[in-house]
Amino acid sequence: MYINNYLLFFQHHSCEFWTNVFSKMSPVGPLIALLLLCASSLAEEKAVKPEARCGSSFSEEYKPVQIQVAQDLDCTWDIVRPANETTRVIFSVLNLNPSADCSQENVTVLDENLEQLGVLCPNSDRIAEFESSGNVYIRVSTNSDSLTRTVYFFFYSLSVANALDCGGILSGTSGTIASPNYPGRHQPFTYCVWNVKTPKNTLAKLSFTEIFIEPDASCRFDFIALFDGSNTDAPLKDVLCGRTVAEVEMSSNSFTLVFSADYANSYYGFSVDYTAVPVANNSSLSCSGDSLTAILDPAYITSLGYNANQLTLIDKTCVPKSDNPIVFDVPFTSCGTVKKVKDHTIYYTNTIFASAAGTITRRKQLQVIVTCELEKDSIAEIMYVTEDDIIQEQTESGEYDVSLAFYPTEDFITPVQDSPYFIDLSESVFLQATVQSSDANLTVFVDTCFASPQADFQSPNYDLIRKGCVKDNTYHNFPSGSGNARFSFSAFKFLNTHPSIYLQCQLVICDSDDAGSRCNQGCVTRGRRDLGSKVWKTNAVLGPLRLKRHADSEAAGSVSEKTEDVKTDQSSLYVLGISVLVINALILAFVVIRYTRRDATGYRYHAVASH
Repeated sequence: MYINNYLLFFQHHSCEFWTNVFSKMSPVGPLIALLLLCASSLAEEKAVKPEARCGSSFSEEYKPVQIQVAQDLDCTWDIVRPANETTRVIFSVLNLNPSADCSQENVTVLDENLEQLGVLCPNSDRIAEFESSGNVYIRVSTNSDSLTRTVYFFFYSLSVANALDCGGILSGTSGTIASPNYPGRHQPFTYCVWNVKTPKNTLAKLSFTEIFIEPDASCRFDFIALFDGSNTDAPLKDVLCGRTVAEVEMSSNSFTLVFSADYANSYYGFSVDYTAVPVANNSSLSCSGDSLTAILDPAYITSLGYNANQLTLIDKTCVPKSDNPIVFDVPFTSCGTVKKVKDHTIYYTNTIFASAAGTITRRKQLQVIVTCELEKDSIAEIMYVTEDDIIQEQTESGEYDVSLAFYPTEDFITPVQDSPYFIDLSESVFLQATVQSSDANLTVFVDTCFASPQADFQSPNYDLIRKGCVKDNTYHNFPSGSGNARFSFSAFKFLNTHPSIYLQCQLVICDSDDAGSRCNQGCVTRGRRDLGSKVWKTNAVLGPLRLKRHADSEAAGSVSEKTEDVKTDQSSLYVLGISVLVINALILAFVVIRYTRRDATGYRYHAVASH
């Protein structure tokens, strides 16, 4: 183990470099270590020979491929794999003609049906990944400009890769990402994708405390790829490999990290800490359905003479959950948060105080007033920072988490999980709209709900309720609870002429204590002024609904197909049996004829003469 660690430590430098170093030392021990080092380096070195031919065919389970092509070529490299195997292809070098148009020069990845999996252009990011079952084709087309193009990709069958539980979706103000088995060695054929999102109005900042993966000048073999957005379609920010550390700041509050390793030289991987930093003005605020998150820059707080340990909310027991950055999770229903309802608008407000020790201070008095405002079609987030009567203001937008679900019965206990949801024509359909919030005084009102046979809700449409006015005589409202609205209707004429229907409902969220809110107005006619124009509204879509007879016919069709398959299989077996009998008969006839001919020409078996 010690020798392995010793070799890994020195392996990032050339044998010539260490030869010069060790030649100045005592000859025995260092030379032995040097021989082990160079032998190990030579054994692990990857000499990927460029493909000289215009196109080729590969049948290996895995292989690194480096392509170098010139001008005016159209070449295809075939990856031949069984139809039931999935192959992953990872591009890590893409040096095409930078002045060429994508229509003239590109790398096209095709599946076994020659359908495009993707097209890489001269201006595409160098990192790309594709997966497909069966054969995969890599086609490279170049224009007439005279220069050498280089493309490197590594492919492998997922059958040779060990299943790893890595990657995932992360959120929050801070966290840590590490390669599988860190600080131990990562496995070969590792491919992990992390999608990370920090709160709104922040930037994600990454600090790699260690990177120890296979070194290569172009990071072809093992690499960390950082994409500046929520997925791998976002711009490529950086590619890292080797033995190093790094600091990277993204341009938004989301990023995607990809870790890819090939078949050999598995080292110790990486570890990175990510934190959310305010976009500007030393602070940021984001609002969700049941709380708001305030983030303060520690350097800004320090410049005022305070630290994170001296900050609290109105309730002094509510302190920051982290100190770098300084983060407050401000709940709507505790920690001193004050709720106000004015002109049908809901406000949640709290204050961050800085408490100085002692009775005499010359430090600036700091108060950060944070407010989440629920108005019209969005949530406005407002933050006031006061420093000796100086006020700064920030305003952003957000939304509540509202869901709409089918239920099989009017007890509304277990929602329907099946999609599509099959029902009888006269059967009642039960629905519940819910707002996810810790505020028990919020209520939901169904303003408008209509059905359509089309998922895009093009005509014809059928109104169940519009502006609170019931339009379908089977529509029924149930008593609503905290944060939900319940209603039902019967399946109607659409299902006689259309195989399925979709529902779209406009939902209104109000405060139950606000007597004049839209939720308490009921049916609003055209001549009546809509006093609830400032309430928060959202649309929810649900479906499809289908008749059970369609399900039965589909099942019958499936049974019929299976019956036909059985008949076909039986017929095939019958034909096969007849064919075997015919072939056996022909063979027997051939043997008989051959034997008869031998008799006719006088050929016999004779006993060996004895002497």
